[in-house]
Amino acid sequence: MTWSTDLLDQLEFYWTVHFRPRLAGLTDDEYRWEPVDGAWSLRPVGEGGALDLESVQPEPPLPPVTTIAWRAMHVGRDVLGKRARAFFDPAAADADMYDARHWPEPLPATAEGALTLLDEAYELWRSGVAALDDEAMLRPLGPRGGPYAEDSMAKLVLHVNREVMAHGAEICLLRDLYRAEADLRDDVVAAALRGDAAGVAAALGAGAPAVRATLTAEAAGLHHWDVVRALAAAGAPVDGALHYAAGAGALDVVKLLVSRGADVSAQDDRFHLDAAGWADFFQHPDVAAFLRAPAPE
Repeated sequence: MTWSTDLLDQLEFYWTVHFRPRLAGLTDDEYRWEPVDGAWSLRPVGEGGALDLESVQPEPPLPPVTTIAWRAMHVGRDVLGKRARAFFDPAAADADMYDARHWPEPLPATAEGALTLLDEAYELWRSGVAALDDEAMLRPLGPRGGPYAEDSMAKLVLHVNREVMAHGAEICLLRDLYRAEADLRDDVVAAALRGDAAGVAAALGAGAPAVRATLTAEAAGLHHWDVVRALAAAGAPVDGALHYAAGAGALDVVKLLVSRGADVSAQDDRFHLDAAGWADFFQHPDVAAFLRAPAPE
């Protein structure tokens, strides 16, 4: 058995590859954004009190939609932080893993503070689990497990993994919805993302000085080639679009982007390949050959 290695690896992979990178650029407005009326968020407890998660006990049959702030602080404080201190801090209060004394610090009102709390809580839990061997994983939780005292530490680790992944997915979806709502307020972006090249051209008018730098790449990623052409013709930035056109085998678009100054030697951040490498991977040898051909004198 390799409980301590395999269970930790599951959480580490999700956290470092999927979840934590998706939180890059989180703003205060997005952190507290309420997608619907009546959403649960962080609210002051009492007059001038500290922020805490809105909730009622017992839970209603259909709990309200929650904000990113609510989900992030539930993950950081309740799922990871309290349990990490309850089981791995020698100076922890003699109380079960739900006790508020395990995380008395106030919850942050800002996105920056939230990310700091998440990172701290994750590292406390990760390092604690990493120190467990297989025998320790199979021991009962004992009194600090509360009603789950007879369950093994392995069961708790599995539960924490599921909780982080479930709430992490909800946070990522809220980020997607926030971005989509913001995109609808920009005529150029909205038209580009729905594949409306005529709408893009009409919205651009005389040029594209304010077009966001990634929009051409986003349109290329969606295979909206007429939109890519419209953006390039208006002088919008083309950085990043070449990889998607090459990966899709759209040779005519590849040629257009190169003529507009796209850097054929640029490597993507994830796979560290140039556009020809993408063409190779997705089996478009004609595109790879064009991209590797010597530039005309």
